[in-house]
Formats: sequence, C-alpha cells, structure tokens
Amino acid sequence: MFRVLYKQLLRHHIPTTEPPTTHPFNLYNVVLHHHHHPHRNPHLKSMSGIPESTSPRSFAVEYLINSCGLPPETAYSAAKKLYCLTSADKPDWVLSLLKKHGFTKTQIARLISMDPMFLCPGPYTDLQPKLKYFFDMGVSHSEVADLIASNPVILGWNLWKTNMPVFSFLKRYIGDSAAILTIFKRWPEIVGCNLEVDVKPNIATFQDHGVPDCNIIKFFISTPRTLGLPREDFNETIEVVKKIGIDPSTPTFLSAFRAIALTSKQNWADKWTIWENKFTVFRNLGWSENDILSMFKKNPGCMVGTQRRIRRGLVFFIEKYKWKPSEFLLHPWLLRLSLEKKIIPRCAVFEILKSKGIIGEELKVTSALKVSEKDFIEKYVTKYQEQVPEVKEAYKKGGDEFVGLESQDLEGDVEVV
Repeated sequence: MFRVLYKQLLRHHIPTTEPPTTHPFNLYNVVLHHHHHPHRNPHLKSMSGIPESTSPRSFAVEYLINSCGLPPETAYSAAKKLYCLTSADKPDWVLSLLKKHGFTKTQIARLISMDPMFLCPGPYTDLQPKLKYFFDMGVSHSEVADLIASNPVILGWNLWKTNMPVFSFLKRYIGDSAAILTIFKRWPEIVGCNLEVDVKPNIATFQDHGVPDCNIIKFFISTPRTLGLPREDFNETIEVVKKIGIDPSTPTFLSAFRAIALTSKQNWADKWTIWENKFTVFRNLGWSENDILSMFKKNPGCMVGTQRRIRRGLVFFIEKYKWKPSEFLLHPWLLRLSLEKKIIPRCAVFEILKSKGIIGEELKVTSALKVSEKDFIEKYVTKYQEQVPEVKEAYKKGGDEFVGLESQDLEGDVEVV
C-alpha cells in the first residue's frame, strides 16, 4: 500500500517548493565538535616513571574526584582526555562560574563526566558570554543549568555563528523560552544547523499544504528533528499522508507524518518496504485494506513500532478476547502500550477480579488499560489486595502465567474468525 503510493510519487515526481541545497542537511550524520588532544612527546618518560604527585594525569584524577564530585572510576576514565590540565587555575574559574549561575554539584559532575574538556581552554573559552546570552533571552539560571548539564555540546559551538542565530530563529517562531529549551534537549545538534536552510523551507511546505502554524509549533516542540529532514524526503512523506486521505488542517496529519518519517533512521528508501510489511501483518490476521487505513487514520501512532510488537499486540487481544477489527478501531491506542509492562499485568489483575465476581461482566478490559499507573494500582490492586491477595502477586510478576497464555502463543499462527 505505502509502496504503491511511493511508486506513484516517483512516476509523477513532485518538485520541491525550493531547489535542493548543494549540501542538504543530514540529520543522522551531524558532525559534533571534536577536541584536539596534543600528541605526547615520544621522548618523555613513561607515566609510570614519573612520581605520582607530579603526573598531570594524577592531578586530573584528584581534581575530578575532589573538586568536581566524580566517582573514582569515572574520574580515571575522564582524566585520559585531560593532559592539558596541569593546574587548578582554569578549572577553578570554570567551576566558580557554573556555581555562580546556579549549577548544582550533581549537574556539574554530570556535565564534566560527559565532557571533561569543559575544564580546559578551547571551545569553551567564551563560556561566560554564552551563559549571559541565554540569560538575556529570558531563560532562568536553573533552566540553563539543566539544559547544559544534559547537553554540553550546546556550548561547544561558536556563540555568534551558531548559538545566536539558532536561538533567535526559535525565539521568533516559537516564542516561549521553556518550549525552546525543550527543543534543545530533544535535538542538541540543532545548534550546529542553519535553520534558515534546514528547517524554514520545511515549515513553509507545511504551511503551503494547509497545516496551521499552531500545529506546526507543537510538532516542532515534540519532534524537532523531523523538521530537519532533507527536503525531498520531507515532501514525499507529506504527499503520501495526503494520498491516504488525512486532512492537513488536523493534528492527525502531523501524527501520521511523524509516524512515517520516524520509521527508519537507517535507510530512507527502506521506509516504504517497512510500512508495507507492517500492513501485511494486519492482512495476515484478516484485516481488509479499508480496516487498515481506517486504523492508521484514526491513530497513526498505533503503527509506530516493530512488526513483531504490532503482531504480538494484535494476537493477544484476538486470542484472549476474540477481538475483531471493529474492536481495535474503537481502541487503536492499545497497540501503543507495552504488552509485557502494561497490557498483560493489568489484564491478569482484571481477569482475577472478574473471575471472583468482584467486578461485573459489563466492565470492559479497556477501562483497566486506559487509566494512569497510579489510578490502576489504587483502583484494582490496593483496593482489593486484602480481599484477593493474588492480585498483588499477579501484577508484580507481570502476569507470567496469565490464564494459560504463554508468550510463544503470541508468535504463532492465529485462527481468523
């Protein structure tokens, strides 16, 4: 199905709204900053021949443990990158600056363990103006600390050539500083992108197809990397979603776009084969083409995952509850849940309570699957664990022996009724 749509696109090639760039952005080969480590002088004696107190590496290990709070094992590993660290002057200044701007001991330790070169001169020599820039843009000290501690690569780029243009672009289009920080966390490499070239044309393409700005902004915040897809791949995905019959003005359009776009990170050309194989799983279980498309159009996210995961979810409800496509169409979100972590444990508890007559036959299993973890435990486990002790054990074990349904049953053939 998807392969057919893709072939139609190839036969009737749809030109991009703008000519492709000579150096298209490749999301999966972003070149991160690299630190240059000076070669050791071959005429120097081996490290073991140098007294421990004068060894640069031993100084680095001691400093990382005592001043940065790193565990010894992490400190020894990090010290291998710190031959430049021979005195406490520079790292003391860095730590003092971080503490001054609200970095906690835990955040500092995490930051240094992720990138020990943070303590040395180099890409971070303009650390103070970079921090100031974020603060001047209205980002709080605690938010900046959390962001950088999670993604130190953000400070490894040139402030004026990368950080400022990227942040300014996001500030103009997104506006909210908290949302911008979310984008940085989900796509740290964005600081190395030219958003005017890599993202803006894709936003314009969405707009040209009738996707509202409010939906694009939410999409950008939730899945920022997807807006950096190469232009041709981006446009092909839009056309496939439109051919399926999803209205671009609805949020479902972007959900479908995300589901297709994120299918394969290895080879874009394999995407359509992967989707065709997913559809084959449904066909083999007796679904019609209309049923499959209706399911996808109602909840595109239900088909995000491997073929095995999708099949096991379908087979579980077909085997245990004799579900037909019509039931899945009412509850497509179920296929997004983890079979082992959520579906089987909850269904085990639900069936025990039903077999004891504690809950009525009219109550559907979906009612136990749609509530939050906290509510489920309170409503189905804690409430009845004294009256029916086995519910606690069933939930804890994850329903390993759930009503005779063994895990291998989910892999085999299923009789379609």
